Amino acid sequence: MSDFLDSDFRESTNEPLERITVKTFDTSVNAHLFRIELENEGIESFIYDEETITMDPLLSNAIGGIKVKINVKDIERTKEFLAKRNEELNPPCPNCGSKKIMTNFRSFKSASGIISAIAAFLFTIFPPMFKTVNKCLDCNHEFENEDQ
Repeated sequence: MSDFLDSDFRESTNEPLERITVKTFDTSVNAHLFRIELENEGIESFIYDEETITMDPLLSNAIGGIKVKINVKDIERTKEFLAKRNEELNPPCPNCGSKKIMTNFRSFKSASGIISAIAAFLFTIFPPMFKTVNKCLDCNHEFENEDQ
């Protein structure tokens, strides 16, 4: 019990630690992989809402997905890590060369994606057919990652 209290309260006062969300995920596997990356950089991180989303994935949008949070004191180190990580992982846009890329964008531009979106609307179900691509935020060009 004391280990739990030590991790959630500051030593000098009984104030709760402030935690902020760094990134959200749809699956617990991706959340844990990101948490491990943070921990390898020496940044303590925590996963919230994992059990809820795992039990009922349709609640993901309602509660904001599986959240990876850090302590407020680690904001600067986390910003540096994320900038370095994004520079390494995000390819430039092949259309305009911009580095402003949204990764894991769910595209419905293919025929199966359009049919899936229409079926989801008609039957109020989660659309099962979409393609995950990168999207340039400057020119809106969608492209696949080279390692996929």
